[in-house]
Order: sequence, then structure tokens, then C-alpha cells
Amino acid sequence: MFKSRKWIPGVCIMTAAALLFTGCGFQKKSSKVEKKGNVSAGTVVMMVGDAQVRYSEVMAYSYFLKCQYESSFGKELWKYQLGSNETIGDQAKQEIVNMITQLKIISAVAQKQSVGLTADEQDEALRQAEDLVHNASAADKEQYSLTVQEISEIYQENLLAEKMFYVATDDADTNVTDEEAGQAIVEDNRSKAASGSAVKTASGEESSFSKEEIDKKKEQIIQQRQSEMFVKKYNQWLRDKKVDINQSFWNDFNL
Repeated sequence: MFKSRKWIPGVCIMTAAALLFTGCGFQKKSSKVEKKGNVSAGTVVMMVGDAQVRYSEVMAYSYFLKCQYESSFGKELWKYQLGSNETIGDQAKQEIVNMITQLKIISAVAQKQSVGLTADEQDEALRQAEDLVHNASAADKEQYSLTVQEISEIYQENLLAEKMFYVATDDADTNVTDEEAGQAIVEDNRSKAASGSAVKTASGEESSFSKEEIDKKKEQIIQQRQSEMFVKKYNQWLRDKKVDINQSFWNDFNL
């Protein structure tokens, strides 16, 4: 059974961006995706609020995952058992649901707040989509219903999600003192030492760290504050949206 999970940092924006913007330039034979009933590219298989999710969009995400992992681990990867009668393929299906849900919710909030992409950002999404579809094999284009329009829309949603992250966290506290950063490094080193990791010792003195180390830790602290703020806001957005999933479709769908 698929559930609409609360925001898990990194699952949507970082994972999706890594999958999408890495590109899928290699050509290979893909395992046949099983279709049940009268499913076609335009069949609606999910609803996130008022946003419809078509079968073709799900197939595009399946293609991204296959491009990302099958070249290294083989197409049998998805059948690997994780325990409790769950396979990596089952987990991947759940993550596809999560990513799509998160992107649709963030897009809806962006529209409500009048946040959009610039013409240059839209052009970049189109260029990326053209490159991906051009490099896909004819068999994959047919099997995964790959079109420039579909892929471009997915790229745009990911760019918009990244933009909304910074819009939503604009009020995050970005003031971090040298003392705070130094103390955070000390605590990190203590944790690493406790786990047996080799770390630089500082005798508890924050001043013994370099400016580069302090500045890096400051940036990490700011990013953590932004992530925590975004998580809180996203989970509220999720509570305000109804997510309907065609369970029979997802039960039959395989990577």
C-alpha cells in the first residue's frame, strides 16, 4: 500500500535533481514494463490535489531510475529482496510516488504564491529534455512514452521545486558566529572519535580551526536550518492536499 509520506530531506529535490540532470545518454535494452487493463500514456494514475498524474509521467520517472542504476547493477536489481516480502523495485515505486507527490504539492504552492520560472529557466529545461529524448533509444522512447514535452515539464517542476526551497526558507536565520561554528566542529569531532573515526583534534579550542573550516561549518549550519524550516512548511502543505492513488494500477506496475 502506498502512503503519502512526510517530507524526507533529500528525497525529492536532491534525488530527483540528481536523476534528472545527470542525463541518460547510454542506450540499452530495457526489461518490459507490464501493463494491465487499458492503461495508456494519458491514463491518470494519481491525483495530488487538483493535479493529475498520467501514466506517461510515471514511466518517465521509471526511465530515470533505470538509467541511473541499471548500467551499474543490472536490470535484475529491482527483484532483489530487502526482507518482509519487499524488493528494491517495490521501494523504488514508493519513491516515485513520493517524488511526484512532493513536486506536485510544491508546484501548487508556487503557483499560489506567484512563483514561476524565468524564460531562460524554461529554455534550459527544454534543452535538457531535447538532449535526453534525442539520446534515448527508439525502443526506450516507445516503451517509456518519452516525449520532449513530458520530460520538459518534469525538468521544470524540479527547477521550480528548487526555487521554492529558497523562497520558503528566505526567513531562515543565517547568522552563525565563529564560536557557534567552532563548537559544532568540536561536537562533530567528538562524535567521530566516539565511533572510532580518525579526526583532527582541537583540544576543545574553537580558535584552533582554520577560517576555511569555520566558514564551511557555518554554511552547513545554515543549510540545516533551511532544511528544517522547509520540512515544517512542506508537511503543512501535505496535510492540506488530498492524494488519491490508483491502487490497482500500482499493484500491477513493475519497474
